[in-house]
Amino acid sequence: MADEMERQLPRGVAVSRRHGAPPWGVSAGDPPSLHVVVRGSFFLAQGGARVLGLEPGDVVLLGAGPRGAAPREHSLRCVAPPSGAAPAPAELLSATYAAEPDGALATLAPVVHLPAGEVRRAQGLSAVVSLLRAALAEPSAGQERLARSLLEPLLAYTVHCHGRAARAFDRRVARALQLIQEKPAARWTIEALAGAAGLSRAAFARRFLAELGVPPLRYVTELRMQRAAELLAEGDRSLASVAAEVGYDSEFAFSRAFKRHTGEAPGAFRRRSRSQGAPFRLPPVRAAA
Repeated sequence: MADEMERQLPRGVAVSRRHGAPPWGVSAGDPPSLHVVVRGSFFLAQGGARVLGLEPGDVVLLGAGPRGAAPREHSLRCVAPPSGAAPAPAELLSATYAAEPDGALATLAPVVHLPAGEVRRAQGLSAVVSLLRAALAEPSAGQERLARSLLEPLLAYTVHCHGRAARAFDRRVARALQLIQEKPAARWTIEALAGAAGLSRAAFARRFLAELGVPPLRYVTELRMQRAAELLAEGDRSLASVAAEVGYDSEFAFSRAFKRHTGEAPGAFRRRSRSQGAPFRLPPVRAAA
């Protein structure tokens, strides 16, 4: 723990407790924020798409990564119970931190998720979360000062716990990345990638999101679109040939996916890239370790 405490961690700025009957939610972008699910079921959304389920006891850190990277707008949404069920109150603790150009958070993925089981096994993190809950349960000037004093230890223990878990799984995620990059046209499923990585479906999806900031199948799509953009800009292959190269059964399905991802049709993309004199590049996806 001493090593983590000595690294440059950002200063805690604010802390809050939100509670009430679902549905409701909170937005999270810049600056970095950390959230603890106390009660209720939540999901993490990115660009309107649901990417991660969150249960009581989970901790999620958002907005990490190197400064200057494209920010990802996230939101946490409280899930309403099934129709007819009583809406039990949900509760979320949220902390925000000053944005720092370097330091501990710059080395992390944009999303760091610690499930409740890992939080319980990390005695230091569990203790800080319990103290924070107690401090926010009874609002007062003294309790608010106590809660704010816990923000740096909360972040430090979260980074430490994540680092310990990541060391155990990085090699497995790298294996899945290697397979995707070697065979981007394969019909990948989360189950197949998890099996190749030697992890359960849930553990693999969680670890992959934490390491790369996007779900596995979205990463597959981004890699395919990057390969397709390179083929379109640099060669004269037909759209059907490009579609088959990156894993689509038809030119129509590929064209629809490419336009949804880039904002323009493949033919228009090819013409514009060539008229500019240099091929347009999509943002690079991470290479396998």
